Amino acid sequence: MKKIALTLFVVFAMTMAFGQKNVRQSASNYLKDGKLDKAMEAINQCILDPSTAQDARAWFIRGNIYLEIANTQDEKFKALDSDPMTKSIDSYKKAVEFDPKKEYFDDILAKLNWQRNNYYNAAVEAYNKREYKDAMSNFAKGAEVIEASGIADTLSLLNAATCASLANEKAAAKDYYLKLIKGNYKSLNLYVALSDIYRQEQDSANALKYVRMGQKEYQNDLRLLLTETNIYLTFNDTKKALTNLEIARKKDSSNYSVYFALGTIYDNLSNDSTKSEAVRSDAFDQAIRTYKEALRLNPEYFEANYNLGAMFVNKAAGINDEANRLPLDATAQFDKLKKEADSYLEKALPYLEKASVLQPDDLNTLYSLKQIYARTNHNDKLKDIQDKINEAQQKK
Repeated sequence: MKKIALTLFVVFAMTMAFGQKNVRQSASNYLKDGKLDKAMEAINQCILDPSTAQDARAWFIRGNIYLEIANTQDEKFKALDSDPMTKSIDSYKKAVEFDPKKEYFDDILAKLNWQRNNYYNAAVEAYNKREYKDAMSNFAKGAEVIEASGIADTLSLLNAATCASLANEKAAAKDYYLKLIKGNYKSLNLYVALSDIYRQEQDSANALKYVRMGQKEYQNDLRLLLTETNIYLTFNDTKKALTNLEIARKKDSSNYSVYFALGTIYDNLSNDSTKSEAVRSDAFDQAIRTYKEALRLNPEYFEANYNLGAMFVNKAAGINDEANRLPLDATAQFDKLKKEADSYLEKALPYLEKASVLQPDDLNTLYSLKQIYARTNHNDKLKDIQDKINEAQQKK
């Protein structure tokens, strides 16, 4: 009796398995006929049955069905599932898992690559329209799709990270960059961008960690040196920042941004009341020298023109304050200091006037020019500068 019972059970199991394969075939036929609702119902019945739960072909067909649902324009079929693409990708992963001979791998790869290209094209279209968040999403989806076949799509991930930065989605950009690093992808831009994201998050440890990783791969690279310098500047490590910038200056003496960065450091030092007068005076001279060098290399550099002009204006203000503190009978000394202050205002004029040409609506520049014209008796220019101020204010 036991043998008979066992035989009956085996026959029953074989019948059930054969029956589910018929259901699998029905699902495939429904898919070919475009009956996605019936195809989905049949294939889900199939993969839930223990006899076909690990059947590679069943999972492959399921992936195809959900892929069609994801791409259909028929509203009736679109409503079948809220996230068909995820189910399609998960199904293909299962098909690969249960297919040691890779019988379906090439077909799956072709399907996934086709979908990846759809996402990629949609991302490029969104990027060209400057819809960076949509572009990011589609690039990321493309990378996720092709990953189901075990292939890393570094190009799509890099593009997703770039678009995330353009869309100000820094957390997403960081995630994409970290995923690339985890996948052992190496790129100078990756290390620079990731380090800078952490710097902006005020995370100095990780900012330095990733710039150091980059420096191991790209020794003596100027961009990484400047990225490291920005970290030091952000966290007020002036000494290390100056050291780095002096190295950068020697590496590339034609880089005007290096001279500008040096100028800003010396500029800040010249205004640091905790420093001695000798240090501040030397820093003032160094700031002027490096700002001028930046402008020699790039005369159209607004920030360098403005900062240099502002330095002279601030110097004049300091001298005027000193003059105003003199006793009333110190007339000669007062006149001497006033003359010295006015000379610095005259020095400021060409730089601030150039800055105003470069950015005509910058109110700080316009206000400074108005102050200088009034103090140095350039009365012929006062009405013109006031008109520019009024115009700029109306645009705000």
